[in-house]
Amino acid sequence: MTSPDDPRVEALLRAAPIRQAEPLSRRDRLAESGLAVVLLGVIAAFAVWAPAPATSTAMLALLLGGVYAVARRVEFSVGDCTASPTLIAVFPMLVLLHPAVALASIVCGTLVSRGDEYFRRETHPDHVLLAFGDAWYAVGPALVIALAGGEVSLAHAPVYLAAFVTLVITDNVTSSLRMWLALGVAPDVQLRLNAIASAIDAALAPIGLALALVARERPMAVLMALPLLALLAALGREREQRIQHALKLSEAYRGTALLMGEMLEADDPYTGGEHSQGVLALALEVGHEIGLDPRDQRELEFGALLHDIGKLRVPDEILNKPGKLDPAEWAVMKRHPADGQAMLDRIGGVLADVGLVVRGHHERWDGGGYPDGLVGEEIPLPARIICVCDAYSAMTTDRPYRKAMPVEHAMTELRACAGTQFDPAVVEAVERVARRSAPPRLSTLLAA
Repeated sequence: MTSPDDPRVEALLRAAPIRQAEPLSRRDRLAESGLAVVLLGVIAAFAVWAPAPATSTAMLALLLGGVYAVARRVEFSVGDCTASPTLIAVFPMLVLLHPAVALASIVCGTLVSRGDEYFRRETHPDHVLLAFGDAWYAVGPALVIALAGGEVSLAHAPVYLAAFVTLVITDNVTSSLRMWLALGVAPDVQLRLNAIASAIDAALAPIGLALALVARERPMAVLMALPLLALLAALGREREQRIQHALKLSEAYRGTALLMGEMLEADDPYTGGEHSQGVLALALEVGHEIGLDPRDQRELEFGALLHDIGKLRVPDEILNKPGKLDPAEWAVMKRHPADGQAMLDRIGGVLADVGLVVRGHHERWDGGGYPDGLVGEEIPLPARIICVCDAYSAMTTDRPYRKAMPVEHAMTELRACAGTQFDPAVVEAVERVARRSAPPRLSTLLAA
């Protein structure tokens, strides 16, 4: 993932710098404190139980801890967290050092890598606790290698492979649990983000193993990792620039959508004001009711805001005509979905995708709509939602040629057209939303 194409990921990326400078929440602090205490217990248990390999020396621990601290400085933004190429140091740590020393070195290396950020107050002191939670991914592979024992050799490749698989599983489980406890991030989102870290680890694991094989005889060989880390640091900075560009572009799309909505309101206060805002509010509630994913929900939001943007090309004498339109005028009016898509296509990016929703918001479930005569699920789901919400809003607000219809009458009309003009599932969702927001007596009438 090189861009925040999922609104949930975009939100995490935007929140990351703010969260880094703020203290941990009470729930987060309790969870991270618990993880720290348990990890200290695990380190103590390893110290008592696990044998020390002959290669585990203080000098090698310092060297690997330093390389690890440098690797931690190389960051690839992944949602609210960062992925770093630390496995280039972690794998030699797990293979060459006593497991207790390896885990302690990971914690200390993490703290050292953040020292300047704490000094400059870019990172809140509370985040010291995160260094312990960040080391938990190494517990599983440390146990696998400790149980296998033996000298460092390619003959133990199956053990190292098992350790790597255990590392990936441990990392995914612990990071998903931590992000869920701290921020309520859905596990599926975090697992998708973790795929980047897992890919980096998979690429670096063989290099880390090769470094361990050389360093068992020549400890200074671990410093050969530094040029590679310098290269990865340059790539990480380039990726961060692309992400920041994508975030600014997303802000520009949202600003453009809002500006176009204001233009529509200035041109036609009803279409761009009361009507569009009513459709937007109802559509977003219905989208949540149906369970749209965040990307579709964003398209629904922009589509509802801009569904009538093509009316900017409709002459005012047609748009505001108090009576029925004649065939020629109706032909002009029916062009507004395609005109709206054309306008959004010229902007491109996210709004080009929204253009498909705008184009489809006057299609009918039975294929009798316009401009393309799409049938059923051929119509984008956000467009089907806007179609029903647009009709409901039109019926329940005053128009130039008639007064607003009572809500219960509007719902009766929607039910009558379900399966022909409207998607029946969307009509049911609109009814559930309307029933919840209606006064008690009206809710009874709607349920009847």
